[in-house]
Amino acid sequence: MLAGAGKAEIDLEGVLPFDGFCSAHDPLCVRAVVMQNPDDTRACLLSVDATSLRDDAPMREAAVRAVGCPPADVWVTVTHTFSAPHVRTPGHLKNDDERERNKRLAASFASAVLKACAAAVESLVPARLQTARGACSVNVNRDVETEAGWWLGVNPDGFSDRTVRAARLVSTDSERRIVATIYSADVQPSVTQGLQDEKGLFLVSSDLAGEASRLLEERHGGVAVFLVGTAGDQAPRAKGPEALRELGRALAAEVDEALAGARPVRADAILLSCATITVPAQRIAEFGSLVPTRAYEFVPDGTADLVIFVARLGDLAVFGVQPELDSSFGARLREAAPGRLEILTMVNGAAKYLPGSASYDRITYEAMNSRFARGADELLAKAVLELAERPRPAKA
Repeated sequence: MLAGAGKAEIDLEGVLPFDGFCSAHDPLCVRAVVMQNPDDTRACLLSVDATSLRDDAPMREAAVRAVGCPPADVWVTVTHTFSAPHVRTPGHLKNDDERERNKRLAASFASAVLKACAAAVESLVPARLQTARGACSVNVNRDVETEAGWWLGVNPDGFSDRTVRAARLVSTDSERRIVATIYSADVQPSVTQGLQDEKGLFLVSSDLAGEASRLLEERHGGVAVFLVGTAGDQAPRAKGPEALRELGRALAAEVDEALAGARPVRADAILLSCATITVPAQRIAEFGSLVPTRAYEFVPDGTADLVIFVARLGDLAVFGVQPELDSSFGARLREAAPGRLEILTMVNGAAKYLPGSASYDRITYEAMNSRFARGADELLAKAVLELAERPRPAKA
């Protein structure tokens, strides 16, 4: 198997000020990892420094052009930094200037994807995959009980999976250089959320994921890619510029510590597939109406389709979904799986939250802000574990 990786900065010249942001504290980037199977078919993993993506089609198209793979063989993910402008629906913007800046932002995303993917293809080399798990100290549960009801905050007594999951693609040539470091933790990168300049204007930042990836790239070379774990009810344990440096160093060090004991994955190809399940749906609350409450009516609203994306490398099965899941959900699946299993969120789109039953009992922010009804998590867990138990599919 061949692997290559590339990185490109997202050009915000002519974009800012936009979407509430005036300038950049640190750059936003796109990172790409390309894997090529022995039959010359390729797959691409994209990680974009963005909060979420309403429409990833332009980026997917750019990746397809650069990599030469089908659109379905591109996984588009975000780092979920809270300090980045969104590409908005043009009709929702106030004037022509905003629409032009919005257009430039979309073009900058696509251009960075093209550059990162081209660099990844150019750097393809024979490589082997290593994986590891280790301790993680940067996350904390964010669901807190107040007098008015459950709301967002810092709850050190709530459940948090304090695990970092990591992988490295290492070239098999004489230098054994690191092609890519790929890592995941149950944390929403919101350390710099609300960070302002001296005039009180908001600053763009790649946040915790960007800081940790920058440190890993400086230390080891290659490209370091952060993937969002099951972090729907998780937050960083501290916020602010000093916390960015502290938590970035901690996360990078914990990835390194985990990978010191990495084990090889015997895989000569990456196999991608997907499955769709139907789950109960509910009416999602108006965002501006969300407040802590003791009384709330969850209104059923038919069903919704939920796509499960699957990547298999040897005995490792990686599952990706659009909605954000609770940290306990991921921990439960990894414990119950028959083999090595990882689960990622915000893959190939975003769909708000898909919380567990306890969240509905408590009437949390995540439960009210979900279009998925109680019980959807159990159907998803059942489907993932059934897929994990299936024999490894043959390459078409």
